[in-house]
Amino acid sequence: MKNKHHIVVETERLKYEFDIRRNITVIQGDSATGKTTLVQLLETYSRYGKDSGVRLQSDVPCVVFGGDTSLWKVAMETYQNSIVFIDEDYSFIYSKEFADVIQGTSNYYVLITRQPLYNLPYSVKEIYGIRTTGKYHYPEKIYNEFYRI
Repeated sequence: MKNKHHIVVETERLKYEFDIRRNITVIQGDSATGKTTLVQLLETYSRYGKDSGVRLQSDVPCVVFGGDTSLWKVAMETYQNSIVFIDEDYSFIYSKEFADVIQGTSNYYVLITRQPLYNLPYSVKEIYGIRTTGKYHYPEKIYNEFYRI
């Protein structure tokens, strides 16, 4: 799977709109900024479709891993040409094994976490936070600055 993918997830009250450019995208941020809400909306849409009240616009399938942590490897190998969203509740995303498995798949991954992912080769240009303006939520790039102590 190559190229940029434009995603819009919205309800009557909320709207998330963003682009996925690389195979690993990280969303970081403080509590109550909308990270988990985004995942919950996608999960609701995947369960109930249009009856959920959630509208999803994407040129590729968007899936949420929400299963048994012992089955994560099977799930990652099952998804094909999809954007896989994984919330920070799953500690396997920090493992070397996870890094090895996802590099051999055709998926893009959106990982929501507050901790560094040392085992994954992701671009610093693909780390985002969520900026909220009223009912609209836009992931924006987060840049960390290093300074000499």
